[in-house]
Amino acid sequence: MSDIYENVIEKLKTHPVSVDSMDDWIFITINTMKAIVDNSNKEEIAVVLKATFAKDTAEIQRFYDIIQGRFGRDGFSYRNSPSYYYLSSLVARFPEQLLSDEDREKINTYYVEERYLLYEI
Repeated sequence: MSDIYENVIEKLKTHPVSVDSMDDWIFITINTMKAIVDNSNKEEIAVVLKATFAKDTAEIQRFYDIIQGRFGRDGFSYRNSPSYYYLSSLVARFPEQLLSDEDREKINTYYVEERYLLYEI
């Protein structure tokens, strides 16, 4: 698991304005959603796995917006963090693509990562 984390962290050091890899985008999105929920209400962390039901990236982007609205407010200590804004922009800038079954499996796989990009970039 740490291979994808280390790979993405390395790519984000150059602060690209977008990501072009579906794998990287899924990891960034799931990891950031999980960080938002974990920072706000650890008891509801499993809500992030609802992303596995999405049919495309646009649906996950809408779900990300829901997570932001529900957990990214007053209880979220990184609400005004430049890292949070940056990661959210990467999530939003990814083009609409259909998700494969393999992509949905990656959501489950990436969900188990315990380190958060939000705290390290």
